[in-house]
Amino acid sequence: MVHLGFIGIGHMGSMLIRKFIETGVAAPGDIIASNRTREKAELLARNLGIKLGDNNREVAAQSDVIFLCVKPLDVMGVLRELRYELTPDKLLISVAGDFNLEKIASISRARATRVIPSIGSESLKGVSLVVYGGNTTDSDRALILRLFRAIGHPIEVEEKDLDILIVLTSSGPAYISAVMRELVLAATRKGVDADLAERLVKETLKGTSELLAKESFDDLIIRVATKGGSTEEGVKAIRKHAPAMFDELFVATKAKHDLVRKKVDAQE
Repeated sequence: MVHLGFIGIGHMGSMLIRKFIETGVAAPGDIIASNRTREKAELLARNLGIKLGDNNREVAAQSDVIFLCVKPLDVMGVLRELRYELTPDKLLISVAGDFNLEKIASISRARATRVIPSIGSESLKGVSLVVYGGNTTDSDRALILRLFRAIGHPIEVEEKDLDILIVLTSSGPAYISAVMRELVLAATRKGVDADLAERLVKETLKGTSELLAKESFDDLIIRVATKGGSTEEGVKAIRKHAPAMFDELFVATKAKHDLVRKKVDAQE
């Protein structure tokens, strides 16, 4: 029996708790959590049957695996608070961005791993990016994979690539939705009812995702955008203008990551 502790139960922390319980990979009685806002923690405990810790130190002390689900600028403070509880027999899983394993190891003695989940795990289909710390054991890795396979697709990656891969996974649902929203708005500017346009795009996305499970982007484009047809012209327009937009997206997100990391460094 593995006891899981959650420090921070915002959108991501509460989602992980709910899905671990719903899939049966963890039992409510084996989960303890703490949160800055006590009322929110009490509500989650009533709804799911988990235990509440009076503070972060209690959660860490009673857990074998500690999920750190706080914002990057709060990680340093929590790790310092738990310096006596984060012992080598504990496994620490940080879901915070922009706070690397080297920094975690400089403060914590616990075995550490970073996991960047996706809201797609709400539907048990999200990708979780996994970066194992050098001190994790084979048993740790097996446990992490078991937990995150229950709610989606864990994929081991290099920490140096996280900024780019987060765009494709954790942030991906927002970007895909933003692009599809612009497609809907373009249709409304042509006189199509907004609700109808949104419904059509959503249904088309569902069907497209099923097709893409079996074939590549290029293959699907070729099948739909027949040579000499109107769809081919639309694809040409996307290929002409989209590269600059997505290049700008990567520049903007990198600048934000760099800014947050600079603020994290200033906390030392």
